[in-house]
Amino acid sequence: MTYTVPPGRYSDVNSAFVQAYIDAAIAGVIDLAPETLNSLNELAAAINDDPAFYATVAADVAELNTDVTALVTALGVAENDTEMGTFTAATLPDASTLKAVLEAFASAYETTKSNLESADTTLSGRIDTLEADPTTAAAVSAVQADVDQNELDSDAADLALSNRLDTLEADPTTQTVVDNLETALDGRLDTLEADPTTQTLLDAEETARENADAALEGRLDTLEDDPTTQTLLDAETTTRANADSLLSGRLDVLETDPTTAAAVAAVQADVDQNESDADAALALKAPLADPTFTGDVSFGSLGRVNPSGNELKFLNDAMSSGIVVGNKITLQANSEVEVFGDLVIETGLTDAADDIAAAAAGIDVNQLYRNGSVVMIRVS
Repeated sequence: MTYTVPPGRYSDVNSAFVQAYIDAAIAGVIDLAPETLNSLNELAAAINDDPAFYATVAADVAELNTDVTALVTALGVAENDTEMGTFTAATLPDASTLKAVLEAFASAYETTKSNLESADTTLSGRIDTLEADPTTAAAVSAVQADVDQNELDSDAADLALSNRLDTLEADPTTQTVVDNLETALDGRLDTLEADPTTQTLLDAEETARENADAALEGRLDTLEDDPTTQTLLDAETTTRANADSLLSGRLDVLETDPTTAAAVAAVQADVDQNESDADAALALKAPLADPTFTGDVSFGSLGRVNPSGNELKFLNDAMSSGIVVGNKITLQANSEVEVFGDLVIETGLTDAADDIAAAAAGIDVNQLYRNGSVVMIRVS
């Protein structure tokens, strides 16, 4: 600092005037700064010796402003707003601070929780009363007895059906039909497995399922990240609680209404009548010994046994084939006869030299006869 003493007034540079001037200049620099910040070294230490202190502070302020903007966006309010705005939920106060909103939400939650706990306690007491009521125990016992009887009837019906299936399995004709069906099915499966188109279709189906799974997973992720999802869940919880409350009120009305007992008695009477009707229907089912059937005996979509007039038909609906047993045994379309052992004709065949002789002997066209030890078919 340089100071020039005015000429002609002061000749002593150490005079009180110069000292006062210097003190005033220094005071203007430090401006009553505290003892720990009244030197340049202390000021430099206070800003971490950062020569670009303003740029550093500006960057920090910019980052802070970005964070504040993100925060107010997440809260759903505009920057510099002092309130949360308007809510669609009636339990949340509009134009309030975040603290007031949270407190209102907590209060509503506590009220709802208390109401639910109270309702649970009331319902538990009512259940205890019902359990202690001998009439309830008698009604439950009667219902359990009905359930037990129904299970016994069901078991008996299952046993009857199992015995009928056992009879069918023991019939060699049934086994032949089943073997033919299995052979045909194996052939179709072999064809499918050998067809390259089958694998192409399977690959396409697998790709489609993987794409669908990926799309569904993405939609689930979106739902989990969407705050609206939680809002909807909360709304659903409130709706269910209100519905439970309404139902509880209606139960109270029903329990005090003498008409309820009459209605329950009427329902029980209907149940008893239904059981009686079921017992009567079961009595009409085929007995275990020597049952008589008046309609088809079906095996799912695979086939059926069909009595028709004087004929008994074993039909394979899946393969459009079958065997008709009457005064003759006839094979329907798509049927083949495969003989895996000896073929024995018990009654013997008419011996004829040719078709003319067979016709004279009464052999119809397409029937068998023999020429010595050779089996023949009359074709004309």
